[in-house]
Amino acid sequence: SRSLHDELTMTKFHHDKIREAAYGLIHCDERERYHHDIGMVLYSYAGVEVEEELLFSTVHHLNRGVSLLLKFPSEKRISIAQLNLRAGTRAIQQSSFKSAYSYLKVGVELLLEDSWENQSKLSINQYFLLSK
Repeated sequence: SRSLHDELTMTKFHHDKIREAAYGLIHCDERERYHHDIGMVLYSYAGVEVEEELLFSTVHHLNRGVSLLLKFPSEKRISIAQLNLRAGTRAIQQSSFKSAYSYLKVGVELLLEDSWENQSKLSINQYFLLSK
């Protein structure tokens, strides 16, 4: 049986111009929803334990639909904030600081009002890495 990564690899566009043309056909207002939906498919496949090779892709798509994520129930928001922390940490390890900042910033946006009390470790880690 093939993994999700194998399935996604099969759907890759082999030429950037074809991908750009296909993306251009999607109305701007719909792009956030499409990214959100793609991210949710990837996320639902593995959750917080998403494979390393799909981590950045999953978080990228989820974060492109961040306004939709903010409407999620608290447990799912925390879970996706944890995923952003993982991606941000990994990006820092790869010296990709701009990407790390982007992941960590969304992770902070997803934290709940009471996160300092109920998710203190996650909150501290998000803010600490974001401040670097």
